[in-house]
Amino acid sequence: MQAQVVADLGCGNGFYVLPAAQMVGREGTVYAVDVVENKLAATVSIANQFGYKNVRVVKADLTKPLLDIPENSCDLAIVGNILHEIKQKESLIKNVYRILKQGGRVMAVEWKRTATPFGPPLANRLEQQALEVMLMQAGLRKVKELQADGYHYAVLFEK
Repeated sequence: MQAQVVADLGCGNGFYVLPAAQMVGREGTVYAVDVVENKLAATVSIANQFGYKNVRVVKADLTKPLLDIPENSCDLAIVGNILHEIKQKESLIKNVYRILKQGGRVMAVEWKRTATPFGPPLANRLEQQALEVMLMQAGLRKVKELQADGYHYAVLFEK
């Protein structure tokens, strides 16, 4: 089996990076992408702490073309709790499409648009249906909804 490549777009402190690094193993690669320098530093620090040498950190604004990851190179893109923070959502989704291999998948996780004790303001949250429409308009196909906690929804789409 060929080594897997995963990109965590808007990785923050690396919540998905470590499980992804473990999943792809030593042969695989995980791109941890964020615009905030200290979030990337925290991700590098924790990856090193656990001995993961397969994590590549990329400092990038996800609303601009993401050229640090080769086109058609990723098996999986993770977009976890980042879309509600970005005004140019279509630009980020174009980046997702560009880096995914044919048959590659994107897992999108976002805050439910219901009142929760914490999280972003309700007005900033993205309705699941609106997110799914954006992904479909970008040429991606819905595979399934994934189990998430009580505050989030998660969907899996394929190129």
